[in-house]
Amino acid sequence: MPHIYAVTNVPPEILAYGMAKYSRSNRSLEDNLRELSDDQAAKFLQTFYFDYGHASIADLAHVAVAIEDISILAAMDIVDEPLWDGQERSTRYQNFDGSAYYRPEDVPADYDLATHELFDLYRRVQEQSLAILTDEYPKPPAMLEKTYRRTIRARAFDIARYCLPLNTLTSLGQITSARVLEQQIRRLMASPLPEIREIAQQLKDGITERPAVDISAPDQSHPVLPTLVKHSEADSYRVSLRNIFEPLAKKVPSLPSTNVELTIDAPITESQIAQLLYAHGQASYHSCLVYAQDMSNAEKDELLSVALAERGKHDAWPRYLRQAPLQFDLVVDVGAFRDFNRHRRVQKIAQHLNPEMLFAVPEPLIRSRSEDEYKAILTQHYRCLSALPDPQLASYVLPLAHRRRFLMSMDLPEAAYIIELRSRSQGHFSYRHIVWKMYEAIQSRLPEFARHIRVTPPEDFNPFQR
Repeated sequence: MPHIYAVTNVPPEILAYGMAKYSRSNRSLEDNLRELSDDQAAKFLQTFYFDYGHASIADLAHVAVAIEDISILAAMDIVDEPLWDGQERSTRYQNFDGSAYYRPEDVPADYDLATHELFDLYRRVQEQSLAILTDEYPKPPAMLEKTYRRTIRARAFDIARYCLPLNTLTSLGQITSARVLEQQIRRLMASPLPEIREIAQQLKDGITERPAVDISAPDQSHPVLPTLVKHSEADSYRVSLRNIFEPLAKKVPSLPSTNVELTIDAPITESQIAQLLYAHGQASYHSCLVYAQDMSNAEKDELLSVALAERGKHDAWPRYLRQAPLQFDLVVDVGAFRDFNRHRRVQKIAQHLNPEMLFAVPEPLIRSRSEDEYKAILTQHYRCLSALPDPQLASYVLPLAHRRRFLMSMDLPEAAYIIELRSRSQGHFSYRHIVWKMYEAIQSRLPEFARHIRVTPPEDFNPFQR
């Protein structure tokens, strides 16, 4: 008869060691855990994880980490981890009026002016949206007044969030394995942004050196992962790829493109090169694919050889090269990108933020007299960004309305899941519009599959569903 039980209050590294012993011992997990110590676990992990390279052992140690008071810009990079599980403060349900913002040392006054300008617009658009929505959607007789106010206010946040600057401080919590955490820290340490590199170092120190917050026994707290992540360093291979492909990506001519483009079954070699170019440039995926197809075989071989020759002994193949049957090249506002970015069973390549992509206008404002004021303020805001001495600073004061291009690859079941989930009436109008176009693209190319997707048309909308 099976013997099944749960264990609790075991430090993650001891738990990983205890489970790993299943491969070396016929004893029960309970018996092993009762005899293990921190020192034994550290010695075992040093031998089998670091020396022998049994990376799967780190999958057995899971930790919960809070990452608070960071910019929305940095949070997007932290969340961009394929096996990440967590939650972030929601711009759809929380009021960010009066929020603090990330301010690097010695920034010019224009940085603060640009930030306060967006917060002022956020406040005004929120007030205008409340008035617009209250007038457009009166309270149903059966709905409680407090429920109505909460729902309409959340709808107003959906519109006002377009104006939030990306330096707005947010917080998130994540639960990951030590293996994912190590990959995440190495990736973040290689970021060109100082804030993200500092977060990576603090993340490493917070789990390897500083005592964890122990709610049940505050006086007995110790570092949560003193061994498994202690050797994490910046991902030098990621930096090498950036140095190789950024200059080349600038040579890709930009062909006409739309907000949603679907690619199916592109030739493997060309698609691999196109994804590397896409990741380090600003051109559409179709443009990168055409550029790669125009290269000679010798040029393709040489480029891939150079890229893969830089790979270190323990470096995985670049995540940019992971394949999936459906590839959607999308242009969305950053607010919608953050929602798509939470889907785990997809491969994503997000291009760097580029002020030339300009901004989206929230649909409800188009139906009101507030559209002209909104567009005029943001147009002037974008003109002023050129006064900032550093493009990285300009990224922090882009609004969530800013448009961003990214490539999202997935299989058909995941595409159906995303379309069905994100097209629902309670979804944000910006991504409802995008997933409807994704559905239409599949319907055009693969109608035999599209008819099984339970999509909600954009016109099917209930403002009181949240």
